Amino acid sequence: MLSAINQYNSVYSLYGGSQASPASSLYGISGQGVFGSSSSLYSLGKQEESYKVKLSAYGQLQSAFADFQKSLDKLNSGQEVAPYKAVSSQESVLSAAASKDVKKAGTYSVDVSQLATAQTLKSATVADRDSTIVGTGSLKIQVGTYNSNLNTFTPGAAKEVTVNINPGDGTLSGIANAINRSDAGVKASVVAADGGGYQLQLTAKNTGSDNTVKITAADAYGNVQTGTTGLGQVAYDPTAASGSGKNLTQTQAAQNAQLTVDGRAVTSQSNAVSTAIEGVTLTLATTGASSVKVDVNRDAAAFETAAKSFVDAYNTLQKSVANLAKASPANASPPLVNDALSAKLMGQVKEAVGQASTGYGSNKLTLADVGIARQTDGTLSLDKTKLQGAFKANPEGATTLLANTSQKVADIVTRGTGTTSELKYTTQNIEQSIQGLESRKAVLQNYTATTAFGLPTNYSLFSYMFSSGTSAGISQYARIARM
Repeated sequence: MLSAINQYNSVYSLYGGSQASPASSLYGISGQGVFGSSSSLYSLGKQEESYKVKLSAYGQLQSAFADFQKSLDKLNSGQEVAPYKAVSSQESVLSAAASKDVKKAGTYSVDVSQLATAQTLKSATVADRDSTIVGTGSLKIQVGTYNSNLNTFTPGAAKEVTVNINPGDGTLSGIANAINRSDAGVKASVVAADGGGYQLQLTAKNTGSDNTVKITAADAYGNVQTGTTGLGQVAYDPTAASGSGKNLTQTQAAQNAQLTVDGRAVTSQSNAVSTAIEGVTLTLATTGASSVKVDVNRDAAAFETAAKSFVDAYNTLQKSVANLAKASPANASPPLVNDALSAKLMGQVKEAVGQASTGYGSNKLTLADVGIARQTDGTLSLDKTKLQGAFKANPEGATTLLANTSQKVADIVTRGTGTTSELKYTTQNIEQSIQGLESRKAVLQNYTATTAFGLPTNYSLFSYMFSSGTSAGISQYARIARM
């Protein structure tokens, strides 16, 4: 058997093995035979187990930093930390809503003198909505702008829509249904008239002077009807004379909203005004007897929520790393105890948080200034009173500080845990070591099984390589030889 071991050791050395070859480890110099192999396999198994524990720990470390980064990614801009909020002093007159397009804080004085309205037209009265025939043919509906000074109508961007009024649709109800099916920019309904009977009511779908309605009527043969008979009864040309193509009655003109913002005149087609204050939409409800104050500023409640999220995420990471790397009464042997890599990563994060600041001189702010301070156990605490005081005194500075800190720390985490990081490289090396140990174990197990059946003493692992099955044996032998 010792002869076989010597043959194996020679070939092992030829392939780059160390002097302490697996064969000598397998049997030892005392010639313990097959029983010595269990000791060698046990040693490899323990080493593999140790590597797997560390690999799992690094996986947990990676996961902890990934969760931390997800939290930071939600806080890396001022809009996410403390978005602007617009508040109206008189909600009954107008409400205000800020968007992400707000550029700066400010307080504005708004006066609403006129609301935007949609044009409304009504027909003459008929006896019955479902049986009285008004007429058949077609209605061409166009939405555009009417200039009363020049008495001109300019069609808008929407195409003219032709609505066919078939014999079965000639009543007020039928005409209303046909118009609503056409999606011509007009809503039609039948309403009860004062004193009895029914009227066709047409209302432009949108408010503003650009949504004036023009209706041209034609009979079943295509002849334009401008008189007050047949479908001519529902014709409406704003430039024509009453009774001669302008046969509906306008009960509400199309008009724009009118308001002033800090004395500057603003006109809007809609009561949802987005051009008065940059990034803010004012929704007008009524005209006001007095000025409305609109305050646009950072959202204090959102800032507090963001600060708490930052502190909670940091503390979760700190505790996770400590559980993996720092011995405690509850965990005497953490898998990454005295691990330089985990300590380095957490140290970089701690340093960035500890040195975070914004502004200069008397305007300089640190996390401690806004109520975020480090405690003796390494975690962060949040003083809400101090936080809100600092935010009230300097909302832009406080917001910038938290957003910039989150971005900077997120960048550190990316560099420390990304695909080209030391953590990734170390993890890959451990994975390769585990694969190598598994290969060594496989060869030793096969060799042990072969020699356990009393083969001749000159039967070596080199002989086994060829007798055990060509390519598989050769491959295993070569792999173990290169380790």
